[in-house]
Amino acid sequence: MKKLMTFITALLLAFSVSACAGQEELVILTSSGYEPYEMIDENGELIGFDIDLMNAIAEYLEISIEWKDVDFDGIIASLQTNQADAAIAGISPTAERAEVVDFTVVYFSEEDGLINMMLFDPSKVTITSVDDLAGLTVGAQLGTIQAGLLDELSQAIGFTTDFRNQNAQIVQEIALGNIDVLVVEQLVASSILAANEGLSQVALNSDLQSAGNAIALPKDSPYTAQFNEAILALTEDGTIQSLVEKWFNE
Repeated sequence: MKKLMTFITALLLAFSVSACAGQEELVILTSSGYEPYEMIDENGELIGFDIDLMNAIAEYLEISIEWKDVDFDGIIASLQTNQADAAIAGISPTAERAEVVDFTVVYFSEEDGLINMMLFDPSKVTITSVDDLAGLTVGAQLGTIQAGLLDELSQAIGFTTDFRNQNAQIVQEIALGNIDVLVVEQLVASSILAANEGLSQVALNSDLQSAGNAIALPKDSPYTAQFNEAILALTEDGTIQSLVEKWFNE
């Protein structure tokens, strides 16, 4: 009997190992330093709203994830060349981007949270509206909606743009006096303001606002439909709302 139990245990272990080995693994891109969507904690681990959401999607689809933390402005090109299966990094599904990659349904579209904000040091500059950017140096994260917006506005208003890979770099440049203003969406602005007491914010009123956030995938990806199914299921069961409350309403 003891030998039989040993055999059964070994068989179950072998089956478990085989099942794990056969679990599909997808390469997922993100870009840390974009609080509260994706960050690196004190242990060097990825955390944030997008990270939790993607892990929940992976659990729903019974797949595993290999995370790759990259610069935001290289994400679309990486998907175009099939260097990854998908990307989640607070990405807005614009018409221009949709020409070269596929997008899932929008998983977060809190209107107030996606308004663009101008962050600045009030001891150095006075900002009450977008017109006050004239003659200043204005920064945003490379490859973002905000960078595209500033490119459009810079000539009309008359300011210089300075784009960086990380918002934290721009915040540091504001402290040094090399950049005057950082433009980010409101939820990200709230995280930055909480960590930098000397900064203030003013809304940047523009017709170009984010339409929400979606997961990006290579064109004609076989996973788009699966991801959509997972997002809809996690919306219906309250998982996504609980993550919104965890990361945006604390």
